[in-house]
Amino acid sequence: MKLVLVAPPWNSLYRPSIQIAALVALGTEESGDPITSEYVYLDWFEFAIESLGCDPAQFVTVYDTIGEELYGLGVGDWIFGGALPPVGDRDETSTRDRYAAFLHERGVSADLVTCVLSLREAAPRFTAALADRLVETDADCFGFTTSFSQLVPALAIAHAIKERAPDRLVFLGGANCDRPMGEAVMRAYPFVDGVVQGEGEGAVTAISAARSADELVSAPGIVLREQGTLRVSLPVVQSVEATPVPRYDEYFRRLRRLPWSDLITPHVALPFQMSRGCWWGEKMQCTFCGENGSGMPYRSKPGRQLVHMIRELTESQGILDTYAVDTILARSDNGLSALADAEVDITTFFEVKANLGPRELGELRAAGVTMVQPGIESLSTGSLKLLRKGATGFHNLRFLVLCKELGIDAQWNLLSAMPGESPGMLEEQLRLIPFISHLAPPSTVSKVRVDRYSPYFEQPAEFGIELRGPEKKYEFIHPGRDEERTALAYSFEHEQTVQQADHETMLTLRRRLGARVGLWKKLHEQSRFSYRFGPGITVVHDHRPHVGRGRHVLRGWADELFRSLVHGGRVGRAIGVVSEKTGTPEADVRSGLREWTECGWVHVEGMRALVLAVHDSRRDELGRAAELGGRSAQR
Repeated sequence: MKLVLVAPPWNSLYRPSIQIAALVALGTEESGDPITSEYVYLDWFEFAIESLGCDPAQFVTVYDTIGEELYGLGVGDWIFGGALPPVGDRDETSTRDRYAAFLHERGVSADLVTCVLSLREAAPRFTAALADRLVETDADCFGFTTSFSQLVPALAIAHAIKERAPDRLVFLGGANCDRPMGEAVMRAYPFVDGVVQGEGEGAVTAISAARSADELVSAPGIVLREQGTLRVSLPVVQSVEATPVPRYDEYFRRLRRLPWSDLITPHVALPFQMSRGCWWGEKMQCTFCGENGSGMPYRSKPGRQLVHMIRELTESQGILDTYAVDTILARSDNGLSALADAEVDITTFFEVKANLGPRELGELRAAGVTMVQPGIESLSTGSLKLLRKGATGFHNLRFLVLCKELGIDAQWNLLSAMPGESPGMLEEQLRLIPFISHLAPPSTVSKVRVDRYSPYFEQPAEFGIELRGPEKKYEFIHPGRDEERTALAYSFEHEQTVQQADHETMLTLRRRLGARVGLWKKLHEQSRFSYRFGPGITVVHDHRPHVGRGRHVLRGWADELFRSLVHGGRVGRAIGVVSEKTGTPEADVRSGLREWTECGWVHVEGMRALVLAVHDSRRDELGRAAELGGRSAQR
């Protein structure tokens, strides 16, 4: 069958869809009919600007806000809900009023709500025109990738195609169709011919080779309709070693036709994938994480493929910024050393664990990693244990210090309200934050959610959780489908059944934490806390707002102790060595360390201590990365 793979809104404008680009690449290696792609989120971007008559540069921000920041309110899905057939006696005016009130109550600005309402009015015209064009391709089958806010846009376009050409097949796949969610899509939306659960290579290869839907009954991961019921073929966990390099040619062809491509092209990063699943999740899944669904088993390509893949992507498109979609960086054989030795100006992004040390982070920076998403989540070791993060507050602070030192942008979130959280866990973070205003603040502060596939969802009673049903946004995303809404939903309302502290006390502390992080963000750009080494001295520059102590020159035991705790050290050992080396009584050294702890020069946790200042070696970041062991040749 001739297959067209479709990437619907609200995929990031700056990222070609790796989901369809990797599957399109199969068409060059496997037998079967051609596989082509359509980046219709770029079509929607152009249509929306012309329909609303708005400034393109302003609408870029609106698009990003809807696609990234307002996903939790269902905005992107709701906009396209008006293009689907009404359910029951739904009144559009009432629907718009109720949803506008829902957004206002959650702090969305009046101007943005007005824009959202206008976009919903425009969406049916867009889906109709797009469906006309897609049907004209004479494709036998249309496959839609869906994650985050792409489900309802995909359904709206698929329905418009089926209205015009009932004989054409429409399939949906991606995160929104994994396990029970995919079967719920089939039950709730009868115009969908099938869904693909799990990883899509085997299913897409089968669809391309088939002559009819009847030949797909045994294809891996496909759910089909059969005599009024659903026929489910279980997904297969794929090997990733032989997966082809994604083909992004069609994205760039479409981008070049966009009248305002100059707003997007300078910021494009090319997605790639070296691994699937999560090696930490295999060992101990984080309590709140539902990311991998049925794809938790960890599989990784050999590290030698990294340089080859990035070289092929960047040479073919002339783009030097890249973006790993891996859930987590491989522990070993990840290819970073070879990428560092290539000495090219390619930059990339990885998700990593926050317990990486100086050598590992030096290797990352030397390889061109300029942004990371570490799973920090909290600066309290107690909270991290509750979340099963496999790291401590010490690890997370060391990570932030090293990222600042190496010029790596650390993008992280701060979570609270997890089951078992105590006042002390919040209070220790409130005390700490004024001392680390020079380090990267979290992007958001939010309450822990209960997402499908997470341990919180799968074993709620074990964590003292009672599920209360889907989040309220799903009433607007899937109206009139009460019996299916729970199976369609990914995020759920919940209550904690075991209250370990006074509710008002915890609420007050969480509000204070949010306010203090807000101040952290405001003060961050003006905050400086660094040190430089000299011959037998250390010069500390402490210009942190409200707590800074100015310039200090450390000599003798103070110089030795400070150096021994850079990037972390054992307290007892450091004190003993410094005392013996300088002839200073251990009590005096301990007193000095205690003073440094009280003024936030050093963070002490258990038997370890960490200097919170950042090394200003006056070397460029790559030179510093090489010094930390990040370049294997060290020429």
